[in-house]
Amino acid sequence: MKVALFDRIQHMTIMEKEMPEVKDNEVLIKVSKAGICGSDVHAYIGKHPFRNPPSILGHEIIGTVERIGEQVTTVKVGDMVTVEPHIGCGECLPCVSGNYNICEAKMVLGTPRWDGGFAEYMAAPAETVYKIPDFVSPDLAVLTEPLAVGVHAVNVADVKKGDKVAILGSGPIGLVTAVAAHYKGAETICLTDAVERNLEIGKELCATDVVNVREASLKGYASSEIGKFDHVFLTVGHGSVVDEAFSVMRRKGKVISIALFEEQVAMDLNQFMIAEAQMFGSSMYVKEDFQTAIDIIASQQYNLEALITHKYNFEQISEAMDVALTRNGSPIKIVIDF
Repeated sequence: MKVALFDRIQHMTIMEKEMPEVKDNEVLIKVSKAGICGSDVHAYIGKHPFRNPPSILGHEIIGTVERIGEQVTTVKVGDMVTVEPHIGCGECLPCVSGNYNICEAKMVLGTPRWDGGFAEYMAAPAETVYKIPDFVSPDLAVLTEPLAVGVHAVNVADVKKGDKVAILGSGPIGLVTAVAAHYKGAETICLTDAVERNLEIGKELCATDVVNVREASLKGYASSEIGKFDHVFLTVGHGSVVDEAFSVMRRKGKVISIALFEEQVAMDLNQFMIAEAQMFGSSMYVKEDFQTAIDIIASQQYNLEALITHKYNFEQISEAMDVALTRNGSPIKIVIDF
């Protein structure tokens, strides 16, 4: 089979590799589509904490079951499936308490420990494989993993019906976080970004308000139009968003960081103390979040296809990674077709 090996920084090589062996509790998947995630890009430039070369990247996967192990009963050959791309050790306190997403020893898809989906075939433990409803298109289904990130963040924040939410950054994760917040009942959803097209898509999806930061400040807009927010999500890894978040958050409000910051960020702890603020990290997801993401997609309530702005054939994966890195053409979600 063909794979795209991330063999060194900013370089991928398409090469032949033996088909993965399938254990009794595993599923062999013929990959049909794979999204490029921001964490893949961070890995590509050598700034990801654990996605290192040599490895096969790719963890936003949709495909068809090609073969199942003898113990597998949850899916059958021919099913369209996606993969929850991490699995905990099962023994540590986070795993025992159901928080395997923060297991320090977990295995993550698209790393040297578990070959990812930038390949014609991949193997996955059955417990990480989810069947997609037959009526859902593969183009929609490939968005399950990023949507689950947004669902988990909204659950961490405990967003409730009627809440006011600000999302700083309208890239893929910011936009799916908006969808997850709307699905949970948020009444006001304000998105910020410097790219007008992203904001337009945000409004098309569910945003009630948008702020182009090249033209106005969120603080000024919120002061005149909305008031303070119950929850502020950081979905872009720029240091400036931290102070901005505290400037628009209500007293006892919550700041939730989803972004991967490449550098350390200073913050004004006096603001944190005076407001009795709460700040949370949100890392990946757990099964309930992943299933909710599938349910949201299956509801067909949102035009999520609008997130996919660029498509490339597998043979063009190096070009696709370069576009994801340089942002040429202002991509939102880039998908590789096999």
